[in-house]
Amino acid sequence: MKKIILGALTLLLALNANATLINIYESNSGLSSIAQSQSVIDNAISADTTINSDNIFFSDWNHHSASAFPGGHNNTFVLTASGMIDTSLYSGLQFFHDDGIDVNLGGDSLYSYNRNTGLRDSGWKTFADTGITSFDLLFWENGGAASILVYGQLRNGQATEIANFTAVSVPEPSTIAILGLGLLGLVARKAKK
Repeated sequence: MKKIILGALTLLLALNANATLINIYESNSGLSSIAQSQSVIDNAISADTTINSDNIFFSDWNHHSASAFPGGHNNTFVLTASGMIDTSLYSGLQFFHDDGIDVNLGGDSLYSYNRNTGLRDSGWKTFADTGITSFDLLFWENGGAASILVYGQLRNGQATEIANFTAVSVPEPSTIAILGLGLLGLVARKAKK
């Protein structure tokens, strides 16, 4: 019984971990490097804005028809994104960014640009099919006009799309509640025996 409950809870936690978590941290000083950006995160009590998103596609200038940054951030800030990507679906990612960026896939560096810049195209950064893989991105904006746009190349090579980082569907809160009640029922039933 314990194994069933632990297995269900592990599955539930794994499903919840697959939405891309985006955090935005405002900075009171200029940024020009990954180290300075990491320092902003390390010194923050919490993120100024936190959302879950299926993609990383934001621009203050509506580049590529992207929407504005969550929470109205548009000057000097750090954005982090952590989630999962299905590498059996995508063979590469392309980043349009202004100012710096650091991207890791499965714990390995995929792309890094460690200084301020105008809108820049990374070109396609390709990778092997390793299934569902962790994805981490750090981006900073120094002085406004921010854009971070992530495209994915489908593995069949025939199409590109705005990259989707929700590799496994995340259960609705009601589904989580029903699973929790079911687990409590199992525990109560076991306790009566």
